[in-house]
Amino acid sequence: MYRPKFRRKHFDVDMFPMFNLLLIVLSFLMLSGRPAIRYPILINLPTGSSFNTADPDSYFTITTILIGQKKLMLKLDAPDIREATLKQIGNKYNTDFTPAEINKFGETDVIGTPLAQIKKYISGYYNATDYYNQPGLRLDELAEWIKESRKATFEKHNSLTRIFIMADGETPYPEIKNVIDMLGQQKITKFSIIYSYLRQI
Repeated sequence: MYRPKFRRKHFDVDMFPMFNLLLIVLSFLMLSGRPAIRYPILINLPTGSSFNTADPDSYFTITTILIGQKKLMLKLDAPDIREATLKQIGNKYNTDFTPAEINKFGETDVIGTPLAQIKKYISGYYNATDYYNQPGLRLDELAEWIKESRKATFEKHNSLTRIFIMADGETPYPEIKNVIDMLGQQKITKFSIIYSYLRQI
């Protein structure tokens, strides 16, 4: 009995447009997404329902005070301000830093090491153990870093510094109040508290 032979039909599928679309989506996600910042201390932000933004033209640098795990740390976002602040701190406390140390300190981000150990912290900055095991600053040390960084910002850029407080949600209020009181002693009455924004539905 004759059985007809069926020819298989082959369809050419052009995958190039699909790869283009995938590349566009990945590029969008990379440009629009914010990279996760890992701090030396664990901070679970409290939630809030209000939203506000600062005028970026009024401030040159942002200084963030980190509070958590019974530690105080400071994040200065501008490399040149970090370098200038270290020089001023060194001059004030008779501590000499080499140009290499000052330049490397400009690459750091979070300061949580007392001045007596700051040289060791600078030399081992790329060591994750040293970074995450910083002991934290005393309140008076934090005050000095903030004071000198504000002075450096004004002298170098004739601009103000915006202060942010990022505290863990479990931090006792007296610890946060001590920091606010310290800012008040420097006549800093405007600052922002960072929290996780809870959108109202």
